[in-house]
Amino acid sequence: MAKILIVEDDATLALSLRLALTAHGHEVEVAGSLATARQKLSARKDFIMLDLGLPDGDGLDLIVELRKKEDFTPILALTARGTLTDRVEGLRLGADDYVTKPFDLPELVARVEALVRRHGWTHPPEESLERATIGRLAVDFRTRESTCDGQPVSLSDLELRFLRHLIDRVEMVVTREELLTDVWDLPANSRTRSLDTFVYRLRRLIETDPARPTILRSVRGAGWRLCPGDGEEPPRD
Repeated sequence: MAKILIVEDDATLALSLRLALTAHGHEVEVAGSLATARQKLSARKDFIMLDLGLPDGDGLDLIVELRKKEDFTPILALTARGTLTDRVEGLRLGADDYVTKPFDLPELVARVEALVRRHGWTHPPEESLERATIGRLAVDFRTRESTCDGQPVSLSDLELRFLRHLIDRVEMVVTREELLTDVWDLPANSRTRSLDTFVYRLRRLIETDPARPTILRSVRGAGWRLCPGDGEEPPRD
């Protein structure tokens, strides 16, 4: 059971989400505004489902506030803003996943439960890899700190997991199905654009020219491959 906060001003939608998640055994609270959400977040939550278009402000502001306080509670942004730019911006500011309306309720519930299961990953990893440099991006997996060309950037849990998965399989083809099951904890046949959004966002941090990637390469009909250069593995400390 997880303690979940739904921040959604559409009362009918909020009720549907609450009933669906309660039926899966979770403890659910609802906030219809940012002000109410901030009050409810005075008590610990395991997960936040956050609408971005709220009557008293932009949900992205709440994401920024929490991440600045080093609160890494998983956040799923649920919104009608569906452009690639919107999705990338949500991830850049600290959302762990991004779902656009309308959506399939069973898949949304599956995503929530997958993020809840991964919440413990914010602790230091058991594997020996702590730091890596991939193109312009340097990542400390232990502290969760990252820089691009020496400037601090924020990576979500899913982006960090995605990078670790690629590094562990350097020069190997990583398929969509593998990423959905091993990183997203979703069924292999899930229909989601999240993977493409994550690749687009990471290429902007890794590649010198994201439009012509040489490090995080696409493999037509299969997935992606991490090629750090000259067949070498990403430098590790």
